[in-house]
Amino acid sequence: MKRVSYIIMILAVTIMPGILSVCTASDIYKLTDEHGHITYTNTPIKGAKKLQFNVFPSVTSRRTAVKPSAAITTIAAKGYPKVSKPQQQQRDIKRRQILTGELAAETKLLENVLQTLDLTLQTPPNVPDHRDILQLRNQVASHERNIQALKIELNNF
Repeated sequence: MKRVSYIIMILAVTIMPGILSVCTASDIYKLTDEHGHITYTNTPIKGAKKLQFNVFPSVTSRRTAVKPSAAITTIAAKGYPKVSKPQQQQRDIKRRQILTGELAAETKLLENVLQTLDLTLQTPPNVPDHRDILQLRNQVASHERNIQALKIELNNF
């Protein structure tokens, strides 16, 4: 058993570099026709542009990654509008009010669906359709997910 594992490991180690070199050696071309349709291919076509990919980023490119503060400075330098602190606080208050309203609405919708589901389940056994019950349960799950997401968003303030 160990011998089979050893052979498989040796084959994988010897074959993998060849597979990687074949995969990275092919070029990809992008062609946009007169109708705006985009075609990607690995064969050169007249009018197609060769795409460049950095498959294995160098170690130096990892070291020169843009820091978040530099990205923010760059965005501000490009002329994007700046918001004053009081104005941002007003926006946050308004956003919190909207989220609170959405949470109340989702809670009410969840209660309505749960009541409908209870009424459907209380009817005689051969009357309710299983598809209706499944649809109602899916609605319950959807409202519960929305409520959970809204609560998480409200806790981020």
